[in-house]
Amino acid sequence: MRLVRGGLLALAVGAAAGCGGPVADGRTAPTPTAVCTTTYTAADVGDPVGPASSRVEIRGLPLDPAEEERLRRQRLPLSAHDHAAALDAAGRVRPALERLCGLGEFGLTAARDAITGAGYPANDVYVQPFPEPPGVVYSLHLGDRACVTGHVRPGRVVIDVDGATRDGSCAKQTY
Repeated sequence: MRLVRGGLLALAVGAAAGCGGPVADGRTAPTPTAVCTTTYTAADVGDPVGPASSRVEIRGLPLDPAEEERLRRQRLPLSAHDHAAALDAAGRVRPALERLCGLGEFGLTAARDAITGAGYPANDVYVQPFPEPPGVVYSLHLGDRACVTGHVRPGRVVIDVDGATRDGSCAKQTY
C-alpha cells in the first residue's frame, strides 16, 4: 500500500509539472532526459530606418564586393512594435525548444512543429540542420523586420532576437 501511495504521489507531481502527462491520444508524453542550457540575447530598439528617418548614409560608388556583402548582412534596427513582438515570440517558443532539447529531438519536423505549435505560421518559420549534427537551426520572421533565430543541439538552446538583414533575411551565417 505504501508503494502505491508513493507511486500515486509521484504521478500527481509529474502531472502538475506538465511532464509525462497524458496526451490527446491517451499515450504518455515522453519525459525530458537531458539538462539543457538556454542562452538568450535580444537587440535593443533602434532608430527606425525609412522615409521618416533622419539618418543619411553617404558612400562612394562603386563599393568593393566585401563592403557590399558587409552592408547586405547588416541587421536593421527594430521598431518598438517589432521588438515587443519578437520578445513575445521568443518567450512563447522557448519552452517548446527547451523540451526538444531535453528529449534529444533534433529533427527538422519536430523543430518546425514546436515553433508553429506556439502559434506561428509555417511560412514564417525556416529550419535547417545544424552544421555539426545533431542539431537544428531555426528562424522565425515577424512583422516588418523582426527575427527570432537560434539553434537547438544536445544540452543547448540558443534564442536571439534581432532585426532582419537589409535583404530581408533572418538567417544567421555563424553559429
